[in-house]
Amino acid sequence: MRKMLVASILALMPTLVLAGGHSGLGGTGTGITVDNEVMEGKTGVLVKNTTSDVWIWDNPPEGFSKATAATCTQVLTFAVGQEQPVGFVATCMSVDPDGDVSVSLLTPHPEGALITQTSGTGKWEAYNGVKWIGGTDIQIDANTSTYSWKATN
Repeated sequence: MRKMLVASILALMPTLVLAGGHSGLGGTGTGITVDNEVMEGKTGVLVKNTTSDVWIWDNPPEGFSKATAATCTQVLTFAVGQEQPVGFVATCMSVDPDGDVSVSLLTPHPEGALITQTSGTGKWEAYNGVKWIGGTDIQIDANTSTYSWKATN
């Protein structure tokens, strides 16, 4: 059961790994799992995954980097005996090449993950509250995937 649970979690993880940017700006990314932790309770299981990501922005405006690195942490909740998660939450943090930072929160959405930039500094500050929808494009293996996102507002 535990191996099947971990495999399904790792397969879902890239869907959750997205963030940053601004309205009208979409992009693609690659996520690689660098840490995995399982916490077993009486009625459920929590799985925490941390990824190292590279984000490539589609048509970034002047002054924005074409690519940046990020770290994302996802927590998935499973009921005991269930293979599909009952919920998840994730955060992604990035410091761009200019030293400006952003933090985004990811929550479930029918199309994958709803991504909301919750805080940012420098050029990212103006985009706090902006939302995107993201999802996995290619699941390369249990720990590596590519994904994309598009603005919703």
